Amino acid sequence: MSYSIRELDLKNKKDTSTFVNFPWKIYKNDPHWVPPLKMAVKDLLNQKHPFYKTADVKAWVAEINGKVAGRIMAIHNHTYNKFEKNKIGHFGFFEAINDQEVAKILVDTATTYLKKCGLTSMQGPMNHGTNYECGLLVDKYNDAPQVMMTYNPPYYEKLLSNLGFTKAMDLLAYNMSPDVQMPKVILDIAARTEKKARITYRNLNLKNWLKELDIMFDIYNSAWEENWGFVPMSKEEFYHTAKDLKSIADPTLIQYAMVDGVEAGFILALPDLNQVFKQIPSGNLSPMAIYKILTAKSRINRARVIMMGIKKEYRKMGLETLLYKNLQIMLQKNPRIKNVEMSWILETNVEMNKPLIRMSGEAYKRYRLVHRDI
Repeated sequence: MSYSIRELDLKNKKDTSTFVNFPWKIYKNDPHWVPPLKMAVKDLLNQKHPFYKTADVKAWVAEINGKVAGRIMAIHNHTYNKFEKNKIGHFGFFEAINDQEVAKILVDTATTYLKKCGLTSMQGPMNHGTNYECGLLVDKYNDAPQVMMTYNPPYYEKLLSNLGFTKAMDLLAYNMSPDVQMPKVILDIAARTEKKARITYRNLNLKNWLKELDIMFDIYNSAWEENWGFVPMSKEEFYHTAKDLKSIADPTLIQYAMVDGVEAGFILALPDLNQVFKQIPSGNLSPMAIYKILTAKSRINRARVIMMGIKKEYRKMGLETLLYKNLQIMLQKNPRIKNVEMSWILETNVEMNKPLIRMSGEAYKRYRLVHRDI
């Protein structure tokens, strides 16, 4: 067999399509894979995306006898390294057939580029960083991923491990039922906190969408700035990432915690649109696909908490417990939702993990970020 590597020009439509279309070769017979919308992936790869204002990337495909057998992107995120004061490169969009030589060619090529950028180590998979889809699924392969979460075959872990990658951090996904009995200790903490801190709540107001985005942006960068692997987002990037959120957001599943009338934190849950996207195997948004989306939305029975954060000055007040408690109330008002996934949460984030464990939450999926020196 003849192995080769080919760099792609993501400004070229044909090359972009080659990169976007490859996963269908890997997952065509996998009943749990959810095909992404190709237009969404192309938007993320479009060099006009705000992400590329502070990051450099290169993309390649590996080929066997001229046929594509894998893909990878190397990412030099200047904002990340400046904020974290390190020299770490990232890799993302990794997909490959079960062939160690293919994985080696892809990773070695990405490594060479990142070393030329002056970087000393490599982490991933990230598409493009922790603000986007990231992590290697390392268990629970028999369940479809929830919206904006990753999925991969079990053999990916071995391919990367054989190339010297080791665990950098695990990201946890919790599964909960809206009907779970809230423990007395949680209710007691909530009652004391609400009384002591004069806490009130409000749901997101779609009529003031831009103002709401401003508030969420302010909380987001404050809430996550000390988290492992955090990359601050520019306002332009945050708005671009959230541009499609308004059309799918359910205001009854998005709530702010207010301290003395000021938004101190929020929790944002979305219906699991992957249950809809699974009905579009081609990934193309055709008129028939739009019809399937419209008819399938009413049958969504899962939700995912994609964001929860407390501003730095309001931490240690127990607001995360209050938002968890109120989420249960919000979900119980929507009888279609039978399960909620809280993801992802750093395994080291005690303040977020402890209340979930108390509420009988199960860390039922684990996503791994891996690392190796280069």
